[in-house]
Amino acid sequence: MNAPSPAGPQGLSACAQPWIQAARPAAFPMIFFPLLIGQAFAYQAHGQLGTVLFLKTLLFGMFYQVYLLYTNDHADQNIDRTNTQYWLSGGSRVLPDGLLRSESLLAGARIALLALLGLALSLAILSDRLWMPLGTLLAVFLCWAYSRPPLQWSYRGHGEILQGIGCGVLLPLIGYYMQTGSLQQFPLGVLFPLYLLFYVSNIVTALPDYRSDRAGGKRTYPVRHGQRNARLTVVAVLALTCLGILLVAPRASWLQLVVIVAPACMILTTIITSGLLHRASVDNFPACKSFVTWVSASQVWLLCAWTGMIVIEGAR
Repeated sequence: MNAPSPAGPQGLSACAQPWIQAARPAAFPMIFFPLLIGQAFAYQAHGQLGTVLFLKTLLFGMFYQVYLLYTNDHADQNIDRTNTQYWLSGGSRVLPDGLLRSESLLAGARIALLALLGLALSLAILSDRLWMPLGTLLAVFLCWAYSRPPLQWSYRGHGEILQGIGCGVLLPLIGYYMQTGSLQQFPLGVLFPLYLLFYVSNIVTALPDYRSDRAGGKRTYPVRHGQRNARLTVVAVLALTCLGILLVAPRASWLQLVVIVAPACMILTTIITSGLLHRASVDNFPACKSFVTWVSASQVWLLCAWTGMIVIEGAR
């Protein structure tokens, strides 16, 4: 005889926990920061920030993250089941650990997609954001092309390019458009360092998954070029990102720019001088984790400090 289903608040919490785990709340900055910096540029350009539109943008990001991560987990489940050395990546583990069924997770992704498209249509009709359905469809296409057949570009060696375009270009434009209703006065030059920042993010989060990705035929940057070359690329592209911010950040003083890029440059210098750059392979997993942690810290700092500077400039 089947056991009775759990009832009450504790039962509901237990049922919801795998779905929350699959949504990976800790990964929300990957979606939220690009949308936020787009909103910050809108505030800088127009001197005002609509609270309701900001909250709707936040809701858009939440729906998109759920769709994105549920879809990726479903597509990567075979590789994730062989991954015993995961950290920061390797999926949410709800499928390998048997917390959810594959069909249920895919159904959850479709529900999130319907909610996302419904929100986009409501924004077009009620908030005069007529291009939001198109922007949303582009974001959905990038997610689908990243992990779903027949394209599966992340498996074919284009994952870092798609993440750079999706998070570094499209989401900032959507965040700006949500506030302004147009893309006029958007500083297009900032998309160059933003693209690089999220291009690197894909590479660095793939480093701990090197073994399972290689065994499963997923041609991430570390698999295609080797772990050491991938780490060298991460440091070089992040340095180029810092230079790009110095060159294109609008209306910023040199002192402000130094505050933005100096800590990130110090982290990169420490990685190089400590020898972490050369020894942080998955065979030395503590060093690999340290490398990923410090690089991620530099990325978060660049985004937070740059966004803060933009908001301060907009308030003047």
